[in-house]
Amino acid sequence: MGVRMSQGFVSPTYKKLSFTCPHCGALAGMKWHHLLVNANEFSPVSMSMCQACIKPAVWIGDDNSLSANPLSVLLGGKGFLIYPNASIAPPAEPDMPSDIKIDFEEARLVFNHSPRAAAALLRLCVQKLCQKLLGKKGDIHKQIGELVELGLPSRVLKAFDTIRIFGNESVHPGTVNLNETGSSHLRV
Repeated sequence: MGVRMSQGFVSPTYKKLSFTCPHCGALAGMKWHHLLVNANEFSPVSMSMCQACIKPAVWIGDDNSLSANPLSVLLGGKGFLIYPNASIAPPAEPDMPSDIKIDFEEARLVFNHSPRAAAALLRLCVQKLCQKLLGKKGDIHKQIGELVELGLPSRVLKAFDTIRIFGNESVHPGTVNLNETGSSHLRV
């Protein structure tokens, strides 16, 4: 992602009228173009055109009724960003520690393809952050509790707990489990 704008990151979303452009990083209006197969049938391919940099993003729609009801293009449906190959997840905060930022950026890169893998990497980020903030290693659940006692805001607690729960069985610091049986590990 390019420039980070002060308005904050708004995830690129199919058919949304404004979001953070995957090309220029600006929070901008998007003009949508829905391709036709013929005069009566819409294609599942759509383009959003950034009004800041005038570059297109290409989407594949998951609308089952596009050809039967052209209004479904405007009324909702799911779509997947296929170009540019950019993450729809927000970028790392500038003050994030560099060793944690590496794992966070990897989570961003895989998010579009594997939200579970991203959750596992984010759990690793939370555990590393807890260890860095407390200056010691330990159980992530207990460390989050210690941070709460030290004044961790409730919205951060909710985010940490959500990440801890969803990523709990997938990865632990220093080990990446390569299969579900747990018999093969890669040391990091």
